[in-house]
Amino acid sequence: MEKSITQVIKYFSIFKYPPNFDEIYSFFPKKTSRKALKKAILEMEHQKKIKTIYETSLVELRGQRYTMGEYTAREYAKSLNERRQISEKKLNGWRFRAYLKLVSLLPQVRLIGLSGSISMLNAKASDDIDLFIITSKKRLFTSRFLCLLLTQVFGLRRKYGEREVKNKVCLNLFFDESNLVVPKHKRTNFVGHEVMQMKPLVNKNQAYERFIKANSWVFKLFPNSKSDISHAVTRTLIKSTIVGDLIEVVLKYVETILINSHKTNELITDTQLWFHPDDFEKKINGKIK
Repeated sequence: MEKSITQVIKYFSIFKYPPNFDEIYSFFPKKTSRKALKKAILEMEHQKKIKTIYETSLVELRGQRYTMGEYTAREYAKSLNERRQISEKKLNGWRFRAYLKLVSLLPQVRLIGLSGSISMLNAKASDDIDLFIITSKKRLFTSRFLCLLLTQVFGLRRKYGEREVKNKVCLNLFFDESNLVVPKHKRTNFVGHEVMQMKPLVNKNQAYERFIKANSWVFKLFPNSKSDISHAVTRTLIKSTIVGDLIEVVLKYVETILINSHKTNELITDTQLWFHPDDFEKKINGKIK
């Protein structure tokens, strides 16, 4: 039990984010009860192996460089609160709110979800806003084109290779609703966390519920996270048209050429687009190992 608790805390420490009890429970790698986990955490605290951070329910490993560092408990809690305020300010900015509203009106868009540090309200001032988009069937590239166009209109587009990305929108994941399953080679601890930490901002036709149901493999990693959303149904809101299909074919051709012209670690298929230019997933998996 102690080893698994340490494992969870160490993972979050990579992101300078000490987890609270509910987060430790949700991402605990073994099936357990809240009572048993609480008892184990209290025992570790009694043995001075972990401690509660000032005025919060967050815990961290005592004496480890990757947690407290030079900060006192009070300063660490203040830092966490500042990142929460920064994250909320990003999400409440008029540009992002207007962008979100217009994208939500696109009939091709089924879900808009927050991912990355912003989904945990743990973003730094210099961070961008990572979004995950689920589209209607056979409208993957049309949706991406429209979403990118709107980021350009509102001055939120994060361009390829751009390093100054403060408050920009990073459209790093697109899934066609006909294929919501994460590929087997992507089913890592990091991606599992991203799946469970994603926060839906717009959810049409139970897209979020269907996405979680399609990726039930995450409950093997985090058995305490399993919820009762398996009742989600599948149906199509808009019908495919010849004109729409033709536009999709053209945009797919053009976008694929542009993507491949500077492709690095992107994963491009007919139903899924993964954009991680800095290969962040690989870096995190390396740190975990």
